[in-house]
Amino acid sequence: MWSPRSESWRPNVFSLISELLTSGSAAQIVAGVLLLAGGAAFALCGTALAFIDINQHRLPNRIVYPWAGFTVGLLVLVTFLLTDLGALGRALGAGLAWGLLFLVIRLIHPPSIGMGDVKLAVVLGMYTGFLGWEVLLGGVVLSFLLGGLVSVWLLVSRRAVSTSRIAFGPFLILGAAGALVFS
Repeated sequence: MWSPRSESWRPNVFSLISELLTSGSAAQIVAGVLLLAGGAAFALCGTALAFIDINQHRLPNRIVYPWAGFTVGLLVLVTFLLTDLGALGRALGAGLAWGLLFLVIRLIHPPSIGMGDVKLAVVLGMYTGFLGWEVLLGGVVLSFLLGGLVSVWLLVSRRAVSTSRIAFGPFLILGAAGALVFS
């Protein structure tokens, strides 16, 4: 069973991958390489979705669904290699939790969050949840903080009005990325 060097150690994505790649264990090295592939998928899909959302105010299923499937498959493989079933359960639970939170917001006030944001939150929840519940919480908080600050700036600078639509997907992606990197 894989475990970090010390019990007080809380990995960010870079330290986790570094630890795995330098472990000397074939299974852990492969898991590290798979997590690098997951990071590349995050960068590629996240960047594409951010630009599409900014320009078209939508997050296409043709990107979100394959990314979600890839993420689940990748996390299953990494869990198998590291024999850490708890991390997979936490990742899936975190994806479900973030997605349900956004679904509830969507049902209560439909104009506030689109269904693309709900589906994106599931994927981002899996990424952040894999590292821990604190990372998930950090991703959610950072997303809302970034989105709120930019929205206030747009209102104050008169580049937007209270009825303006502001794409939230880029803030979700940046918030999750920030939580993964700075956790």
